[in-house]
Formats: sequence, C-alpha cells, structure tokens
Amino acid sequence: MSRNSGAKPAQILYIGREDSSYEKVWQSIEQEGIGVAFARTQTLGLQLARELQPNVVVINPSNSHFSGQRLSIALRHKVPQARRVLLADRGEGKLIECEERLVRPFTGKKLRETLTRVLESLAPHVIKVGPIELDTISRVVRSPQGAGHLTPKQCQLLAIFMQRSNQVISREDLMKEIWDTHYLGDTRTLDVHIRWLREKIEADPMKPSFLLTVRKIGYKLVSSGAPAATSEDVAPALAEG
Repeated sequence: MSRNSGAKPAQILYIGREDSSYEKVWQSIEQEGIGVAFARTQTLGLQLARELQPNVVVINPSNSHFSGQRLSIALRHKVPQARRVLLADRGEGKLIECEERLVRPFTGKKLRETLTRVLESLAPHVIKVGPIELDTISRVVRSPQGAGHLTPKQCQLLAIFMQRSNQVISREDLMKEIWDTHYLGDTRTLDVHIRWLREKIEADPMKPSFLLTVRKIGYKLVSSGAPAATSEDVAPALAEG
C-alpha cells in the first residue's frame, strides 16, 4: 500500500505496520479531502509528525520494531496538538499514553467511527483575524485577495501570527517555534516564508498592511490593515523579509 504524503494536507498520520483489511477506510477518508500519511518506522513517523503537524496520529506498535510507549511520549512533545489513537492487541498497551484506544479485533467501521469522532472533537480549527481567515486543517487561507493553500510550515507560521495578532513576535521565537532552533545566524528561511505569506494575504506584498516587519525585533500581524507601513517601529517591507 503506497501513499504520497504530499498530495493532500496531512491530517492523519499512521505509524506502524499497515493492515490491508482497512484499505477501504483510508480510501473513504481521503475521498473526503482528509489527508493521510503512512510511516512504517518510528524514525520516519517522528520525522513526518514534525513536518506535517497532523491532527491525529494512529499508533500501531503490533509487529513493529518500536516501543509504543516511547513513541507516544515523543509525539506528545513534538505534536502536542495531535490526538493519539492506539491500535492495541487484547491485554496489551494499557500503559501506553493515548487519547483513544481500539482493541483488536475491531471492524473497519469501528475504526472509521473512531477517527471521525476524534477529528470532530478537535478544537475549532478556523482562525479569523480581521478579513483574514485560516483553516488549520485544510491549510487554506482566505483574505480579500482570495483563497490560497499553504504548506505545513506556512500554516504554522500564519497561525502563530493570528493567535497573537497585534503582538510583536521576535524572530528568535519564530525560529524556535517553527524550526525548533535558536540559531539566528541564517534566517533566510524565515524571510522566505514571510514573503510567501504576504503574497497570500496582502494586496501589495511589497507594501504590506497586515503582516508588518518590526525593525530589529521581528514581525506582527495587525487585525485591521495599517494605512501605511511607515511608522517608526515598522521597517520597510523587504528590509527583513
């Protein structure tokens, strides 16, 4: 069973040995526009978790060469927003951290119902600040400029700005939260992501009115478009990104 994890926004990440008897479950989920990514190993699973920031992680330690408990703890730290669904054999996995637990044998219908319930229980996933609206599940941003699809990192970055609108966020904090590093020797990646976001939400990305650069500090997203990005503490648009 092969998957292209980059084909759709990933909302569900499955880590462990795949069971072909549930193929129709994954097909039905993907047909609804819900992305599914698969990882056979713990190493790949944690890598995808960090890259894709899934909403739900399905853990199947059965016949897999990893500890379900250690993986679950690692996921709690790397993707704290994700709900963990454990697929366990009868009498096993009782000590593994998880939000939902399915004990074998269970039907494809039971698996589908569980995943649907978990997705529906997630916190509201639409953030709105002024005329900008972000769906953190589909990773679609809507603004007066129209709708656009974001990469996982772009979505994370914009969500941080929207959740802390009108607040200045330092470049150091952004590098730590998005790229898990305090290194500021090269922030070109951040600059590029800021430029991409401006292209999605600004009428004129060269003269931003929403996502502003604060000189020598970082950036801030203002809830109502600034009449001009020329205040003393706001640098010219491309000075730092």
